[in-house]
Amino acid sequence: MNHIMSTRDSQRSARRPRRGIALFIAMFFVAGVGALALSAIYLTANASLLGKSYEKEDDLKYASEAALAIGKSELNFNPAALPNTSYVALMTNKTLQAADGQPLSGVTVNLYVGQTGSKSGQFGRFASVVSEARDANGTGFVRRLELTQESFAKFAYWTNSEGSNIVFGGGDQLWGPVWSNDDIQIASSGAGFHDNVGTAGTIIGANYGTFAKGYQTKQKKITLPTLSTLGTLSSLAAAGGMSFTAPTTGDQSTVLTRVEFVAYNMNGGTADSTADNDGFFKIYTATTGNQKWLRGDWGASYGSMPSISSAINCGDWHRVTPTGPLKFFPASIHAKTWFPGVILAGERTDSGTTLSQRTTLANNEGSASLSTIMMHSGARCYLGGDPHLAAVERDGNAAYTTAQQQIGGDDDTFTPSDSRGAWVVASATPLPAITAVRPNDAKYLFPLYRGYNSNTKGVLYFTGTVGVSGVLRGDITLYTPKTIVVLDDLRYANDPAKGVCVDILGLISGANTVVADNALNSPETVRTSGTDIVRSLDDTPNLYLHSVIMALGNSFTVENYDTGPTASAPCETTSWGRGCLYLTGGIIQQTRGAVATLSGTGFLKRYSYDHCAVTHPPPYFPTTGRFQDNRYYELDPVRFNVGQLFKGLSPGS
Repeated sequence: MNHIMSTRDSQRSARRPRRGIALFIAMFFVAGVGALALSAIYLTANASLLGKSYEKEDDLKYASEAALAIGKSELNFNPAALPNTSYVALMTNKTLQAADGQPLSGVTVNLYVGQTGSKSGQFGRFASVVSEARDANGTGFVRRLELTQESFAKFAYWTNSEGSNIVFGGGDQLWGPVWSNDDIQIASSGAGFHDNVGTAGTIIGANYGTFAKGYQTKQKKITLPTLSTLGTLSSLAAAGGMSFTAPTTGDQSTVLTRVEFVAYNMNGGTADSTADNDGFFKIYTATTGNQKWLRGDWGASYGSMPSISSAINCGDWHRVTPTGPLKFFPASIHAKTWFPGVILAGERTDSGTTLSQRTTLANNEGSASLSTIMMHSGARCYLGGDPHLAAVERDGNAAYTTAQQQIGGDDDTFTPSDSRGAWVVASATPLPAITAVRPNDAKYLFPLYRGYNSNTKGVLYFTGTVGVSGVLRGDITLYTPKTIVVLDDLRYANDPAKGVCVDILGLISGANTVVADNALNSPETVRTSGTDIVRSLDDTPNLYLHSVIMALGNSFTVENYDTGPTASAPCETTSWGRGCLYLTGGIIQQTRGAVATLSGTGFLKRYSYDHCAVTHPPPYFPTTGRFQDNRYYELDPVRFNVGQLFKGLSPGS
């Protein structure tokens, strides 16, 4: 029995350790499950904290960006909110409402606005809106939105009034932004709009239009600037020595002063005239009564011809030496006794003709009619004061010898003054660099390049009516409170069609901007016997105009657009009255002006938009008052100091 009992006790002893392991394992699992539970609780709590943190971050970001939008809106609807110097606070510790209309709890906002960048206005007007959103712990977001005030130069087409009978139609294609404070009308023949279209009124016949970017109606009106608001332009021009008195203040028929933009290669070699220092302008002023001379008028109504003695702006080309270049002689000079001898000297002796035959040819040219002269190849007209008109300008002028008077004109036969007018002196002692390239007219060249004129502000001002033409190399705003007359082609040295934003011109007239009906812009009748012959008397049968045009008094229009030839000049594949009007830039006008009629008179429009005018507007060109986004910045909230920020962003403040 004892043995048996001993065996059982032994078996019980062997079982005890197993029961302890089970307990340990159970406790281990309990602990593990507990740890997992605690971990889950911790992770849940952490996720909740992170969620709240992200929500707070979203609230701060929302508040800062909402405040920027509020600041931009305030500037657009209340221009007085923007101070002239330093900055102002539009909000201080303000609580904003969320999208659901409830207060954004725990977040306050400070909002500041001030002018930034250059305050001169030469390159546009800039402002910054700065928002600061923080919670109770000081954590926050700081954002800055830089705004630029919208320039009128951005518009391809802008009118305050569309007029009573003018509509878009006939397949008109408008490239660039379009705006009107009036109702826009589209005819059933249709029109295409390739950029934004806006109007303070409605669009009549909208179903006839094709809108690539849609359109907006019933918008807030945009106000044109007034002459009083542009008063600073005259002082800016004066600071750069570019303010001038014009002797007349009437319409295009009264003009006695013209400015001619010129581009000369100042750097030698084979380079073209497109460098920064190649741009200049000259000013010619005619004496009282010589408007037609300055304008280059034909001197007779359409369909008739002037007398040859009055044809002082128009003529043809002849050689004065057998192997020399052609020289220009006005038609009125042909009747001079010395003229046959001059062109006889240019007749080739190896032409197979005798001296007697050549003399007869020269004498016949001397007695030729105006019709014969103007039918010659290359016959054309020039504006008063042009070097090609040297024989007329020097005729009877005691400042020149007989040999200097009896010459044909070319690009270099510069005549500073004549019996009908004179060129304005720019400097009695021009820079040597200019004299070296242009010795004949250096004194009369006004440089546009800041390296030659450190005081220039890019503004050219005339007190009265002024004519324009030429090739511009530079950035210029030309302003007169009176009328601007387009006398001939006006182009940029760097073709805007190439997309290079280098040259830009703004033409601002307080009255109208008018394309002159002269012998350069309109084909003229050069033969009336039998079938009339009408031909262009310019270097091209079309008019090229590169500019952003603003007519505050009334319109951009064409003089006598409803008269003259109807199919005498080629406009691409179409014969039209005066050919194509190739305008690259924009038109901003009080009332929409006419340039042609459906019967074929005037010019056929070929308008292109200059995208450079958006980012590279003419200096000090007027703005609409509306602010647009320019650049967006995230600022360090830890080191943020609003006073230091605006001081750094506003030079001179």
